[in-house]
Amino acid sequence: MSLASRCFKILRLLRRESRRHRRALETDQLNHQHRQMEVALSLEKERRKRLLEMEYELERIKRQQQMALSQLESKLEQDFHDYQQYLRAVDDLRGQIRQSFVHAPEVIVLTIHHHAKQLLEQMWNARDLHERLQREREFVKFLTCVYEDTLQTRQPENQPLLPRRALKLILDARRLPSQVA
Repeated sequence: MSLASRCFKILRLLRRESRRHRRALETDQLNHQHRQMEVALSLEKERRKRLLEMEYELERIKRQQQMALSQLESKLEQDFHDYQQYLRAVDDLRGQIRQSFVHAPEVIVLTIHHHAKQLLEQMWNARDLHERLQREREFVKFLTCVYEDTLQTRQPENQPLLPRRALKLILDARRLPSQVA
């Protein structure tokens, strides 16, 4: 075999090896691209699934919040209605005092009425349950005194000119802590 034929043979062998190597490389590249596409599709599928889960969760939270808001609005509406009823009752109280104590100065009647409204407002605006209960006790105690004062006027033998218990309670409430002792 001549040198030229050997060179051609080596050259053909190299070309064949180069083509085989290129085909293997192209196959590897195609496999790699295919795997990349599969991974990308898998990631996209997972992203869409996660997005749907998040949308569902967000919708669930929105429904819960909407229900809570609706319940709160109903409660506030009921509270407002209750507060209006209390105010009407306190206004009616002024008329009852006026009827029971016809000789009492209007300023006394207005003071009692104003004090009842203040107690109601303090009770209504109390921040915590303990304070609200304390204010409610004060309000009920005051209303009880006013009621007892008005009942006394119905007894013919004992007709006071002023609602003394209610006024005493107002004065005691207005005292400064240093004056109580």
